[in-house]
Formats: sequence, C-alpha cells, structure tokens
Amino acid sequence: MKSLKLIIAAVMTIALVGCNSVTGLKNFADCKFKFNSVSNVKLADIDLTNKKSYSNFKLTDLATLGVAYAKKELMLDMNVNMVVNNPNEQPAQLDGMDFILWIDDEKMLDGTMNQKVKIEAGEDAVVSLPISMNLYESIKDKKINAMAEFALGLATNKADNSRVKVSVKPFFTIMDKTIKFPSYITIGGDEIMPKGK
Repeated sequence: MKSLKLIIAAVMTIALVGCNSVTGLKNFADCKFKFNSVSNVKLADIDLTNKKSYSNFKLTDLATLGVAYAKKELMLDMNVNMVVNNPNEQPAQLDGMDFILWIDDEKMLDGTMNQKVKIEAGEDAVVSLPISMNLYESIKDKKINAMAEFALGLATNKADNSRVKVSVKPFFTIMDKTIKFPSYITIGGDEIMPKGK
C-alpha cells in the first residue's frame, strides 16, 4: 500500500479542503478484507435459497427459465459479502470500488459499485457487492439445466472463497478528482489471482 500512501500524501500537500476525505481514504488503505459469504442468489428472478437441485424447480419456474434461456438473458443476481476491518483510530471511508468477480478461478464480470462505505474506527463491517450478470453469456456452452445447477451451487453450498473471489479497487472523489488504489485487492484464496491490472 506504499504507492497509495504516496498518492495520498501528494494530494494532501496540494488540497486545502477535503482533508477529512483524504484521511478516510488513507485509513481504508490499512483495512483488512476477508471473504464472508454469497447471499440472495436469484436466477431469472427466481429465489434459489430453498432449492437444492434442478428437480426442485416448479413448472412455473421452469417456464420462466425456458423463456429467459431462449432470449439468451438468463440473469444471475447475488450479493458477494466481505468483512472489512478498520484497525485505525479514525473512520475509513470511500465513495465506491471497481471490482472483478471470479467463480471457480474464471473471470466472470467487471463492474463498479458506486456506493459510499464508511467503517468506524476499530470496527468490522460487512460490505456487500451487488452482482448482476447474464449467465447465458458467461457460460453459454452449457445447457439450461447445467446453468441452473451452477447457480444453485452458489446458493446452496455456502459458496466460499474456494469458488467465489472478488478483486476490488476502492476509490474516493475529492474536488472532482478520483483517487483509486494503485492495484486490486483480491479477497479470498488469491494464490493465482492477479495482484494488479
């Protein structure tokens, strides 16, 4: 995180306003990130929470999936949750983050979360990344039942960092200038994940 701290130091020497914001971002550089869970998994707007396999889908669910598959718009929605620990004596805050979603070590999605996050001094907070992706485009070589089983695996097997990982690059906007972490932070078992891009 040394490069980020150098960026922050340079900004602080120039900026006469927004000092609290700069401090909040600097504090975020010291935070520790940990994968927590995957929740609220839906496929074509069908809640998968209580379904264990493809055979648990109702006829109406199968009809909905069939229509979505035919349209090549089989949307998978979920929250990827991470715990962020702020060890500082002041709050850590940011305006959002760029992210990359990985499932089974395959890059599935690039995105940006434009949501302010603030973590009080010495506290942990669960930060949720809302994910929405077209599963058909991501694994279009699969049949509809295989896609459904893929999504069910995320919902019912308590997907952990052996399957789901996220790389995040937090950012803050000060005086119309966006300051980003210099590289991505990968949350989960990141032995083969890229450290920066």
